Order: sequence, then structure tokens, then C-alpha cells
Amino acid sequence: MVIYRPHRGGLSESLALAKEFETFEDMKKYIYQSEWDNFRDIGLPAPFEIEDIVIDESQKRDDERCGWHDTMYVCVKRFGNEDYMKEYGTPQCIGMCATDYKSGE
Repeated sequence: MVIYRPHRGGLSESLALAKEFETFEDMKKYIYQSEWDNFRDIGLPAPFEIEDIVIDESQKRDDERCGWHDTMYVCVKRFGNEDYMKEYGTPQCIGMCATDYKSGE
């Protein structure tokens, strides 16, 4: 299992939107479809593809505030016409995820 929270104004706002998934791939599909499909609703192309979503597993952190013990950055390599990898050499963080956490179930 993996839990994901998008970046929002504060931790409580972000955690209110947290969702659990079976796999990283399920999480990526959710981010692409549910979080960003609204661009298509207004006639714009998707700002990124599923393949642009990456998880930084090299910098895992224990977040005692919410009990996520292996918190990882969820990032995108591009957004619209801006290619973060080309311009900055690093993807842009859009949220956090973890696999070692206390489940809400």
C-alpha cells in the first residue's frame, strides 16, 4: 500500500486530501486522471503524462507530524511547456507519498 497527499497550503489541508493506493502505478494514474484531467475539461492538453510522474525514493524522511515514516517526494518532470529536467535538472515536487505509515482503516 502507498498513501499520497498533494501539496496544498498547509499540512492539514494536504492530509485532508490524502488517498491510499495498492501500488505506485495506481497512485500515478490517480494523479494524472483525477488531479489533472480538469485541463481537458477547459480544452487544454494534459499538462503532463503518467510517465512524467516520478517518485524520489533516495531521500526518504520520517514525518512525525503525520506518522509517515518513509515520506518521499512525488514530482513531475514537466508541466505544460516547461521541461523541469531541461531547465533545472530536477523534477518539480507536486506532493508526498509513503509506504510505511499508520493506515486510517
